[in-house]
This record gives sequence, C-alpha cells and structure tokens, in this order.
Amino acid sequence: MSDNRQSILTIEEWIAYIRGEIPQGQAEWMETLLLEDETAFSLYMQAMDMEADGLPVMGNPEQFVQNVMNQLEIPEVNNIPMEQKDNRRRWYEHRLFHYAIAACLTLIFLSAGWFDKLTPGPQQVNAHANKASYSEELVRVTTGWLDRIKP
Repeated sequence: MSDNRQSILTIEEWIAYIRGEIPQGQAEWMETLLLEDETAFSLYMQAMDMEADGLPVMGNPEQFVQNVMNQLEIPEVNNIPMEQKDNRRRWYEHRLFHYAIAACLTLIFLSAGWFDKLTPGPQQVNAHANKASYSEELVRVTTGWLDRIKP
C-alpha cells in the first residue's frame, strides 16, 4: 500500500496487519488510523472475525493475566503522596478577623460622625411630630375598612 493518508484500507490489508505481514511504519500508521477512523475500525473488526479461526488460542488466560500484572511496576500505596486537606483556615478567613474589621470600621464611622448624619436633625423631628406615624395611619385605615365590612 502507498503512504497516501487519504486512501481507504481494504479487508485484505487489515488481515495482513493482523497476521503481522505489514512493515513497521505502515503498521504504526494503521494503529493510529484505528483510533481516528470509525470506518477503518469497522473494517478491522470484520477482518478479525474472518481471521478468528486462524488466531492462536490462549492456553491459560489466568496465568497470562498474572504474568502481565507481575511485569507491571506497581507503586506502593504508602509512597504515593496524597493531598491532605488542610483543616487550618487562613488568617483572613477566621471569624475573629471579620469581627475586628467590623469593630474598627464602626469606631471610624462613630468618630467621623457618619451615624449622626443618618438620624434626622432637630428641625426634621419637629416637622414630623405633627404627622401621624405610618403604622398609626395603617392601623386607622385597616380598622375603617373592617368597620365597613361588618354589618
């Protein structure tokens, strides 16, 4: 087969790949093609079905799995550094820090007179003294409405 990346492989070429009759460079290209192209993968699976009888039978699959696992380097569990959750909070996340900031801001506002500006002055208090409060007005309207409903 040529090195043309756009060409479509045939089942016979996949059978040759399964038998190991393909050069190393082309075999690597075919392996990447299996990962990338679904059509190539389906042709490969058809070729595997056709060659299933000719493939060697594994004598002892459990022993094969055990041999593979023995060859793998298994790191010890104790040597793996795991991230431990740090239960200590940072200094700026502590509740006492927030209380201290609030107390400092309160003292600054008190000394600057900002809270005095929130309350009405003596002139405004006298102006509102003659008017009824909102709650008194609400009670008066509600009782008048209830009186009209009662027969």
